[in-house]
Amino acid sequence: MQRMSWLLLLAGCSATTAPKTTAYVRVAHLSDDAPAVDFCVAPHGTTSWTGPILASNGHLTGLVYGKVTKYFPLAAAQYDVRLVPPGMTDCKTSLGGLPDFTDLPELPDDTYATIAAEGLVAFGSPTPFALHPYIDDADVEAGKLKLRFIHASPGTPPVDVGLGGGALFTAVFTDIAYGNAAASNSGYVETDAITDAEISARAHGSASDALSIKPASLPAGQIATAFAIGELTSQDAPLRVLLCTDSAPPNGLLSACDVVGGTPERAHVRIAHLSPDTPAVDVCLAPTGTGAFAGPVLKSLGAGSGLAYPQVTSYVDLPVGSYDARIVHATASGCDLGAVPDTDAIAVASDLTATIAAIGVLDPTGPAANDPALHLAVLPDDTSVAAGQSKLRFVHASPGTPAVDVGLGSGASFEKVFADVSFGQVGGGNGIDGDGFVQTSPLTSAVAARLANQSADALVVPSVTLAAGGIATAFAIGGKTGASDNPLAVLWCSDNAPGNGLLAACAVAP
Repeated sequence: MQRMSWLLLLAGCSATTAPKTTAYVRVAHLSDDAPAVDFCVAPHGTTSWTGPILASNGHLTGLVYGKVTKYFPLAAAQYDVRLVPPGMTDCKTSLGGLPDFTDLPELPDDTYATIAAEGLVAFGSPTPFALHPYIDDADVEAGKLKLRFIHASPGTPPVDVGLGGGALFTAVFTDIAYGNAAASNSGYVETDAITDAEISARAHGSASDALSIKPASLPAGQIATAFAIGELTSQDAPLRVLLCTDSAPPNGLLSACDVVGGTPERAHVRIAHLSPDTPAVDVCLAPTGTGAFAGPVLKSLGAGSGLAYPQVTSYVDLPVGSYDARIVHATASGCDLGAVPDTDAIAVASDLTATIAAIGVLDPTGPAANDPALHLAVLPDDTSVAAGQSKLRFVHASPGTPAVDVGLGSGASFEKVFADVSFGQVGGGNGIDGDGFVQTSPLTSAVAARLANQSADALVVPSVTLAAGGIATAFAIGGKTGASDNPLAVLWCSDNAPGNGLLAACAVAP
């Protein structure tokens, strides 16, 4: 009779048999190499096992990886847990000879808890199979959402989790190690509803996302837990998120959980400051048409002084989409005031590699009245080159300089490569691809620029070297009409060379 009342209590079927003090417990199967399980419980230190819980409720196939039971009511107390094979009719035999789990905490009255099976059962695993308890929240403020992240991915280093991705990432949970949630408030944050957003996870301190959930929507009034599950290097059980709406009604014996997330879709973008009369700047980005500018981007990446002329950043990741871009002064604390009109609808596709360049002049008056005004230009970049070859491109970004021819050698030995290139344009011609790159043998040569169709060199870089496998862009910069500072020069960028922190491998010549 006592056994039957326990079963009714655990199944939540009889309010009349519920004790005056009750805790609520669910079990999560988060071990990707463990078989399906059922479980039994006993008051701590006893062998008075009740269960198997799932089988006694008609669920004979057990709990499989990536699933979470509903909450079962228990008398508030401390319990031991025994895992047993699915379909068993008693609790005598543990699963695979596993010892009972006897170090779980006491569950006070009205406590909600998740007991998570984590780690790996494989012999010698550095993250051995174990049960980890987490205390759950059951209440949320009206109009708010509660969200928690639990790291249950064996072999994955501590992670940061937040909204957005790439350079637009805003951390919500930071430095969460395996087997842990955030330290305060049972790991929950209380926030506004999340609508059609992106949630990303990355190794703590990294600028690259390892996982993305997009779109992610969690309405107000919900309590949710996101479990990192799977393994970074596994093909069969890759890193994913098990997202559980803790406050939702169960689906039979299971909580409302879904496996979500995947490889982030990112573009790779660098920013170039090529405007000779513009002070240091930063950039803010907003999804096209929303006005919800995020940033300033460089400040959020640690470049508090912004980007000065003629600096170029290393490549940073951006989530795919269409963006409106706003140039702000480096001293700006926010994105409210743009230095010039915004540049709208910049399309960013998955795996795009591009340079977003600020070109033109900030003050097109006086002698510079005919110089193009400051604006952003988007230049798709190349990332691959044939074995034993190199690639070179020329971009005209000198606002006071007319169209030019650019080539190898100088004077009588000049050999034109890029013909009649106007301001804001990428050099083109025979053998030049759609992004403006010419593929050539490795070279060491002078590089000269001359006004289009003229025979006199306007600028000579005495010697440049482009090794096999190298990809380079030569920007014509400076040369604002009537200005003696920042004269015409070449900014040579080794596009696929390692950067120096946030800055790309670029140098001004001659």
